[in-house]
Amino acid sequence: MSKPKSSQKSTISDKITELIDEITEQAKDEAKDRKLNKQVKWVMPPKGDWDGDMFKWNKMDKPFDSDKPNEDLKKVIKDPKDPGNAGDVINTTTQIEYLGMAERAFRARHTMTFPRGIAHATARQKGFSTDGGPFKMSVKKYLEDIQKMSAGSV
Repeated sequence: MSKPKSSQKSTISDKITELIDEITEQAKDEAKDRKLNKQVKWVMPPKGDWDGDMFKWNKMDKPFDSDKPNEDLKKVIKDPKDPGNAGDVINTTTQIEYLGMAERAFRARHTMTFPRGIAHATARQKGFSTDGGPFKMSVKKYLEDIQKMSAGSV
């Protein structure tokens, strides 16, 4: 049997490991505080290269840095004669997307003004409420299509 032509070229980023570990610990503390009916703290990323100053917006990306998974992804697809494997692509892109999503959520929660937050929420609800919105056109339509396929009527 021939040897596979790909090899593993990705790792799990220290940044995502630190982020997950930090959020997990904070969730434990929050659970304890909620049981005692105490005020809970905001979920915060690990400080690391960032001092936690909410007014230093230009440095707020440090806890969510995706340079390592991006470099791994480049290694995976760079050489067609020595590619990574499918798991490498999934591993790196998932890390990149998760770090980006976590940063966007963090920035939205801590840097958006109240009126802007209301405007975004209102626009989202407007979109959700329409017949051409994501619930009816994506979720419901997808489920209906699956039903048709499983019934053999497509």
